[in-house]
Amino acid sequence: MKRVFIAVSLLACVTSLALTLDDFQTVHKAIVVREGTNRVRVKFPSAEWGTGIKWESQKGTDMSGARWLAVDVENLSRTRQSRLTMHVSAGGVSGDSGDHATAIFKKNRSINTGIGLNPGETGTMRLMLPHIGIYGAPEGAKGPYVIDTAHVTSVHFQMQWPYEDEVDDLADLRISNLRLEGEPDAPRKVDAAKYCPFVDKYGQFAHGDWRFKIRSDGELADDLPAELARLKPASETWDRFGGWKDGPKLKATGHFRAEKVGGKWWLVTPDGTLFFSVGVDVTRTMTDVTDGSLHPYWYESKVPPDGKMPFTLWNLEKKFGRKDFAAGYYDLVLKRFDSWGINTIGNWSAPELSLKSKKPYVMSVLERAKGVKRHPKFHIYDLADPDFEKNFRVAIRARFAEDVALAHAAKDPMCIGFFVDNELQFQKWIPDVGENVAASYLDLYFRICREELARAAPGKLYLGSRFVGFRQAGVLWRTAARHCDVVTVNAYANSVYNLSEKMFEEGAEKPILVGEFHFGCYDRGMFKPGLAPVCDQAERARSFTRFVEGCLQHPLIVGCHWFQYRDQPLLGRGDGEAYQIGFVDVVDRPYPELTRAARKLGGELYEKRSNGVW
Repeated sequence: MKRVFIAVSLLACVTSLALTLDDFQTVHKAIVVREGTNRVRVKFPSAEWGTGIKWESQKGTDMSGARWLAVDVENLSRTRQSRLTMHVSAGGVSGDSGDHATAIFKKNRSINTGIGLNPGETGTMRLMLPHIGIYGAPEGAKGPYVIDTAHVTSVHFQMQWPYEDEVDDLADLRISNLRLEGEPDAPRKVDAAKYCPFVDKYGQFAHGDWRFKIRSDGELADDLPAELARLKPASETWDRFGGWKDGPKLKATGHFRAEKVGGKWWLVTPDGTLFFSVGVDVTRTMTDVTDGSLHPYWYESKVPPDGKMPFTLWNLEKKFGRKDFAAGYYDLVLKRFDSWGINTIGNWSAPELSLKSKKPYVMSVLERAKGVKRHPKFHIYDLADPDFEKNFRVAIRARFAEDVALAHAAKDPMCIGFFVDNELQFQKWIPDVGENVAASYLDLYFRICREELARAAPGKLYLGSRFVGFRQAGVLWRTAARHCDVVTVNAYANSVYNLSEKMFEEGAEKPILVGEFHFGCYDRGMFKPGLAPVCDQAERARSFTRFVEGCLQHPLIVGCHWFQYRDQPLLGRGDGEAYQIGFVDVVDRPYPELTRAARKLGGELYEKRSNGVW
C-alpha cells in the first residue's frame, strides 16, 4: 500500500508546549500503545462516548503564544478510510470537550478541527487558535468565535458524531508530535474605538485582508469576462445527464432510477447510463438578507430605510452591470458546474435552474406542511392526529398544483426525484413513544409520501426526508427502506466511509444519498467556519476530496451534495448560522482551491466509483 504524505507549508516558529501526548488518558474503549515521547498508536473499536484520548486539567495550559495547535496523524489501516477530530476547550473540565455546533449555540467555549485520511495516508491537523485578545470584538459588535487560549483546560482526540457499528478495526491511527506552531497574528487586532464600522460595502469583514478580497466595483466588473474565459468542462466522459458515457448501458426508462450493479448501488440516468450524483445545495443568486436596522453603525454603507442589506444582490448587479442579471447568472452557474465537476443541482436551489432542464436536479416538495398539526415537543408532525393523513395528502397535492417548478419537474427527465420534509426529529421522537408505537405511525408517514409522489410525479424517485445523521433507530431505517427509493442522510463529518453495509434488513436494502456535508475555515474573513471546521482553504479542498472519495468507495452511497453554494452572510442568517461553507463567497468569487479539487475529482468520478479509490 503506497503511503502518501500530505504536504504542508513549514511555519516559521514552533512554540514550546508543556503538554505532550504522554499526558493523555484513554477514553472509553480505545486501545492505546505508547510509542515514545509525544507519540501514541490508538485503535478505535468504537466511536461512542468520545472514544479516543483526552487530557484535562483545571489548572490549564497556556497556548496564547502561538497561532496553531498542530498534530500529525497517520492512518495505519490498509482497508479503511479514517476520520479524527481534535477538540480544545477553555471552559472547565466537567463533561465532554464539546463539538463546534455546541460551541456556537451554547457558548461553552470549545473549538475543533478534523481530518479524513485514506488507508496508509499521513496528514497534519491544524487548529487555528482564536485568541480573545486578538480576534475578540468589542462589546456591541461581532467578530470571530474566540476562546481563552491562555487557559486551555481540555484537549480531546475522538471521532465526532459517531455513527459506525462497533468493530475491532474501526480505526487504527498513529497520533504524534502535538505542538504549537507560528506566531499569533498580532497585527490583526483592531482598536476597539476603530472597530465599527466592521462590514464593508460588499458585505466583507472590513478589518481583514486576504488574497481574493474585493476592494473596488471595477474588480467585480472584471471578474465576469475573466472567469468565463477560464471555464471548460471537467470531463469528456460524461453524457448529457452527467452520467458515465462510456460505461455499462442499462435499460433506458426516461426517468432516473436506482439499481445495484456489480455489487454497488448506482443511480441510472433516463438514457440508461450509470450516474453518481455530486451536487451543491442552495444554488441561488442569494439566500439571506442582512438586517441593518438594528445596528446601522456596523456598516460602511448607509442602511436603506427598510433595513434590508442584500450584499450579494448588490455585488452581482455590479458584476453584471445591470439589475436584471438573473438569467445570465444562472447560465454562468451551469457553466461553473460543468467546469467544477458538479453534475447535480442540489436541494433548495433556484427554480430558474430546474426550469432550464439542462442539468439533473433534486427538489423538495415541502417542509413543515401547511395545515398539518405539529408535535408539541419535537420538530415533527403530530402523527397521532386523526386528521393527519387527510391534511398531509392535501398539503402535498397543493404544492404540485401551486408550484410551477414542481409541476415542471414532475415530467422533466432531468429531475432525479423529490424530498418531502427535512431533518424531522425522528431520533428524539422514537424513544419518547417507543419503537412499537413509532412503527405504525412511521409507516403511515412514509407511505403517504410515496403514494402522493407516485400520483403527482410518476416515475420519479422518492428520496426520503433527509435524516439528521446516521444515528437512527432500526425501525426508522426499516420503514424508510420499505417506502423510499433512496434514503437521504445529512452528515457533517470528515468521512462517512465506515457506515455499516448491513444497516438494512436482508432483502430490503436501499441506496443512500448524503444530502448535506461541508467544510469551512477562518482564513477568508468569516466569523464561523461551519459544522466541520478545518485549518485553511487547502485543507478544505483536500477534505472535500477525501469525503467524496469515501462516498465513491462505499457500495450503498449513490451521491453526496455539498451544503451550500454560497457562504452564509458575515453576520449570519435568521437562525444565527454564519458559516464559511460556500463554493463562492459574498462577492461571488469562487474558492479556487475547492473548485480545482472538485474539477479534478469530477474527471475521475466514474473510474473511482467503478474501480475503487484504494
